Amino acid sequence: MSFLKSSNKYHLIVALTIAVWLSFFLIIIAPFDIAELPIGVRLEIMPFYGLISFLVYVLLIPFQNWAYKRIQKQSIPFEVLIIVLYNILVLVGSYLFYKSRIVNGDYSFVGFTLEIYYPIFFILLPVIIFARWFISRKVVKQHSEKIIITGENKLDILQINDADLICVSSADNYVSVAYLIHDVLNKKLLRTTLKNIELQLPFLVRVHRSHLINPIHFKEWKNATTVLLTQIEVPVSKNYKKDIVAMNHSPLKTDGSPLSQ
Repeated sequence: MSFLKSSNKYHLIVALTIAVWLSFFLIIIAPFDIAELPIGVRLEIMPFYGLISFLVYVLLIPFQNWAYKRIQKQSIPFEVLIIVLYNILVLVGSYLFYKSRIVNGDYSFVGFTLEIYYPIFFILLPVIIFARWFISRKVVKQHSEKIIITGENKLDILQINDADLICVSSADNYVSVAYLIHDVLNKKLLRTTLKNIELQLPFLVRVHRSHLINPIHFKEWKNATTVLLTQIEVPVSKNYKKDIVAMNHSPLKTDGSPLSQ
């Protein structure tokens, strides 16, 4: 299964989870003046708000996939943007339904927003954040594949998940492999050359004659000659900087990169 299909599957699960939770909350908990409505009316009306939240989330999936394909990493600004867009679209959709003939609500847009929508949305927000965090962990875990890095000696073997590999650096007649085990940084020396590692693991990106990095672990530019990775930093040489930043699929292509410095 491709990453895109798997990502869509998990996004649909999140959308359904949010919709079911919202519908259940509005029908059973009945916050604010919803409690004044008979249970039969709640059963007829409230699931539509869950449906609106589901449709909005589904409509945002193509945009999320497009944006993620551009930046190649999850980030707090990215999550905030998605939640803000989701919030705006659900608000508009919910208000249009609220003013429709089915509900025929009395509140103005401002009143509906401040007195009904946002109090409920902020209760729902932790569910959205947790659900998105959970699927990001599931997708990364599912698409981590085992890789085997070998050296010249028979015992020079390292087997790890590709997503756990941070970088490989030259160390005289050896290479130092930096990788994670349960989010703890580890290093292992293998008797081989950086060129051999480059041939074994073509997804690595050369940033210096002595360093290869895994692009998914890029965090930010520390300065014009150094990039910060997960729990480590490596130098970037002029010979490779332009090629790195020019890579459309690489997270190293950032608006804030110090390429011109």
